[in-house]
Parts: sequence; structure tokens; C-alpha cells
Amino acid sequence: MLRRRAQPPDMRGAVSAALAEALCGEPPPPGAEAAGQAIAAAVAAHAASFLPGNEPAYHNQYHQAEATVAMGWLCAMARRLDLLGPASAAAGVLAMAGHDLLHDGSIPPPGVLEARSADRTVALCARAGLDATALAAIRRVILATDPARGAAAREGDDLLCRLAQEADLFGSLTPDLGWQLSQALAREARAAGYQPDPPIDSFGGRLHLLRSRGAATPAGRRLGLDAAVVDQIAAMATLGDGDAQRGAARLDALAPAPARSDYLAALTAVIRD
Repeated sequence: MLRRRAQPPDMRGAVSAALAEALCGEPPPPGAEAAGQAIAAAVAAHAASFLPGNEPAYHNQYHQAEATVAMGWLCAMARRLDLLGPASAAAGVLAMAGHDLLHDGSIPPPGVLEARSADRTVALCARAGLDATALAAIRRVILATDPARGAAAREGDDLLCRLAQEADLFGSLTPDLGWQLSQALAREARAAGYQPDPPIDSFGGRLHLLRSRGAATPAGRRLGLDAAVVDQIAAMATLGDGDAQRGAARLDALAPAPARSDYLAALTAVIRD
């Protein structure tokens, strides 16, 4: 993901790579590749509709490509664990490719942006010839990526929806890119007039994110998501005499550069242990 961030955004390449990964070498269902490329083109066209430099700081082409690639990894692992079939895997990748299509960085009532993305994505997939079962799965998965949905609703989701929720947060749960994404999301939220407590780009905010996610799927565990979260919380606890909340508060009381340095040193020590 970091290597992708060093290059211009490439939704077309992300969709192709994710479909190939998720299908484990099998041919895609009829229309899937065409649908994926149509979604990628729509994502790029939406990004081009903003004035230069005004694309949302977080919900941009990079995030959408990263979520798509992550869904490819997760679906591939779920298939190796015999938990997912090829048609579902393809639908999951296409859903993630379009899960933030037409996102404008605003914060409307829950579900509004996801419904808009689902409508547009399903229309593109229908035009490419996907069947009704695939279209229904794509809509269901996109709607399940609404971050405002409660924990009880998420726990009731099927595996494909849970994989999508993991893919949506995959980059944010990593210790390096995740910090960059927290900062980007904070900029986007401030531009929309939203300033939560604790701030998204604080250590307190990051601890809240890490603690708020549910247990990983079997595929997510195999790809290290649980371990990454546990290690980051443990690093903050190390700096708080065993209390992660206290450690986050101590880090937030420091200037950004030394706070980040102390945190990375603690994280390195945790990983080595």
C-alpha cells in the first residue's frame, strides 16, 4: 500500500489485481472484469470533477484502490480457508471498488453516501451483464461499509460484509500508513465541520479506532490484523505504565515529532518481544 501511495492513483490496476488475487487463478465470472473497469473509470472521473487539490483528503482514489486491493487479499485467504466461493469473491471486490464512489468528503446522515455509491456501482455492474445475485451482493456489501452502523448490526453481517468492513479499514489498522490515514481523515472531517473528541489524528483517537473494531475474520487474522492492533495498543500501554489510555494521553501531551518517535520506539520493542 505504501508503494502504491508513492505512485499516481491506479484504480484500474487495483481492480484487476484484486480480482486476480481473489479468484486464485480462476477466470472471472462473465462481466466481472468489464464491471470492475467501468467502476474504476467512474472513480477516476469523480476524482477529476474536483478542482486541483480539492479531492477529499481521505476518501479519494488512493483509499478506494487500497480497500479494493485489501478485499482481494482477504477474499483470497477466505477462499483458501474454504469459506468463500469465486462468485462471492468477485462480487466482494467489485463492491469495494465502488464502495466510496461519488464520495464528496461530506458527512450527511448515516447511510446516505453508501446508498449513493451502491446505486451507481450496481448500475455499472448491471450494464456489464452481472446477474441479479451478484448485484444484490454488491449492494448489500456496500451498504455494510457505513461506519455509523452499530456493533450489533455488524455482528449480524455475513462473511462477505465483514470482509468488506475489514478491507475498508485495512490500511488504517497498520501502524505506518494507518497514522497517515488518521491525519488525512482528520483533515477531511475538519473541512466538513466535524471535530470529534478525541481528535481523529491524536493518539487518543487512534486508540479509540483500534479498540472499536470487532474481532477479525479468520481471513483477517491470517493476514495479521488482530496482531497489528494488539501490538499498537500494547505500545501505548508500555508508555502508560500498563494503561494504554494513559499512554495515549502522555503521547498527546508531547510535541508531534517526539511523540511519534517515542511511540515507534515502543512499538518496535513490543514487536521484538
